[in-house]
Amino acid sequence: MREILLDELKKTQIEILDVVDTFCRENNINYWLDSGTLLGAIRHGGYIPWDDDIDIGMLRKDYDIFLKKFNEKNERYKVYSIENNKNFPYPFGKVLDTHTILYEPNEQGVKLSVNIDVFIYDNAPNDDKIINKMYKKRDFYNKIYHFLLYKTKLYNVDKLNPVKNTIKKICSKISPCFFCRKIVKNSKKYMYKETDWVGNFLCVTKIKAPKEIFDEYVEVNFEGKNYKAPIGWDRWLTCFYQNYMELPPIDKRVSHHLFKAYIDENL
Repeated sequence: MREILLDELKKTQIEILDVVDTFCRENNINYWLDSGTLLGAIRHGGYIPWDDDIDIGMLRKDYDIFLKKFNEKNERYKVYSIENNKNFPYPFGKVLDTHTILYEPNEQGVKLSVNIDVFIYDNAPNDDKIINKMYKKRDFYNKIYHFLLYKTKLYNVDKLNPVKNTIKKICSKISPCFFCRKIVKNSKKYMYKETDWVGNFLCVTKIKAPKEIFDEYVEVNFEGKNYKAPIGWDRWLTCFYQNYMELPPIDKRVSHHLFKAYIDENL
């Protein structure tokens, strides 16, 4: 096993992205460069200089097809989510290069492979009050989920609140996958209903965006290659970052990801 350094990590991520891009084009599945990767494409023509991952997005209907078909066509690259692997510890999907190993945040954490994130966006109700309730429920599940996933000490004795202590102790014995399924179920609440909006109910941002953003797709350049972006990419980036062309303060220009990555040279 050999440790993968940053330049090689990015090369591997782009190789995964190329496989996904080709597969989606061949199978008429819509995807787009998402969040920080889309921002990097628009603002920098590639990776944000201090970033080290790749994100893509899909609407639920496209993701379901992708999830069903992708693994049938690939040996080395696999997509996993809580929907096709009950032990997968994230509420969104990841496409993995199975010839590699990646630990988050280190060898004592979650064991995966070098990957790109697949964020799924679901129908959001037209009523803002209902959307806010869905986000409150997601945030409640997320708080417990992140404690469990990264093995943060959840159970701290509070002498003044024995009921709270009991709840914490019970939660600390539950798998984070249990809360993954809760988060996904909440996100899919309006899956079979016609709405005019999409939301980001699987992660941390609170978005209500019009579906017309995704009526068509255009090409954008990322690291010298063309990939997909929604025709309403400006509005989409504004939902995430407001004034997205403005650089953050220098002290904020750091990666927020912790991991150790390795390649198995025998494969």
